[in-house]
Amino acid sequence: MSTGGAEIHSVPGSVPEDGGVNMAALERRLLQWGYRLDGKGLRLLAGDGSDRLFYRLRQAHGSYVVLVSPRRKEPIDENDAVWHIGRHLHRIGVPVPGMLHADVHEGVFVFQDLGSVHLYDLVQRGPCRNRLRTLYREAVKVLVRCQRRAWKGFSSTWCHDGSHYDANFVYERELLYFRNAFLEGLMGLQPPPLEVDMDFQRLALKAGEDRFGLVFHRDFQSRNLMVFQGSMWVIDFQGMRFGPPEYDLAALLLDPYAMLPLWLREELVQLYWRHMKDLLGGSYTLFRERLATVALCRCFQFLAAFAYLGMVKRKRDFLRHIPAGWHRLQELLGGDLGAVYPGLCRYLQRSPVFEYLSERIGAAMEAQV
Repeated sequence: MSTGGAEIHSVPGSVPEDGGVNMAALERRLLQWGYRLDGKGLRLLAGDGSDRLFYRLRQAHGSYVVLVSPRRKEPIDENDAVWHIGRHLHRIGVPVPGMLHADVHEGVFVFQDLGSVHLYDLVQRGPCRNRLRTLYREAVKVLVRCQRRAWKGFSSTWCHDGSHYDANFVYERELLYFRNAFLEGLMGLQPPPLEVDMDFQRLALKAGEDRFGLVFHRDFQSRNLMVFQGSMWVIDFQGMRFGPPEYDLAALLLDPYAMLPLWLREELVQLYWRHMKDLLGGSYTLFRERLATVALCRCFQFLAAFAYLGMVKRKRDFLRHIPAGWHRLQELLGGDLGAVYPGLCRYLQRSPVFEYLSERIGAAMEAQV
């Protein structure tokens, strides 16, 4: 991993108030940091679900990735989380891209270039069974390393979007998000009945239990894992916070971008448990209950995100992943969780709403073929 002393600078007013990128100011900042610009060295890269911009900066001795993220709020902004959490993870040996220069006020960062191959890209190529197994076992080992080390010295002051995954956060940012963005916003449904909201509240209380200082990434999935020089690397770590480590495992296993087979998911669950049981505490039965609980929350979260990004942000490519995400949700509700949250189960599996949703989502899936 590339190291290097990251420096903080500030150039007030260099980013337009409308959030656009002032390229002249960006180039001045890069020149001040010692990078050479010849008109062809800075190339915009494909973005993700956020509004941040990424550029590849080519130099005679190699290339770097430049993140441009205009500051949006005080006192703690996403840029502060990138700076503090990125340095923390790098310092404790978690494989994250090295941060060479940073200006948290202006919102410009220069990172080590990890190439362009995400775990998602390798999965889409249809690797053989053994190759898929090897990739995901490595991903779990990286996750274990991150979770076993990151909680030590982690500070809530680094978190820009809430520091704890508690009941209020779960209810408002995942469950109501699903209701508002997916059920009502995308599918055009009326608010669900009271029994659904009661189950949402019970689920939020269960998922948001205090885990006594443990931390998690919150978006540990195939598009946030990169494969570079034969190793797995973690990106988009700025959402890390205190909460249930099992959430990250659920995000990896239920990832609608990848749709892992059941045999591999179960193998990875066992691998994770062997390496984490002493830190997690409790029995294997309790671990599986916790995993199922946060997995359900994760399903609601990514379905809501796909709907919001696709419809509100007009990033239509996200909509094509909804059928896979819906399938994962139905798998969970068809198991033991259906009895634990009967109102949710009736509403999403055995009611006219289910038929309506399945018909609409099925039509979308057929349109992709």
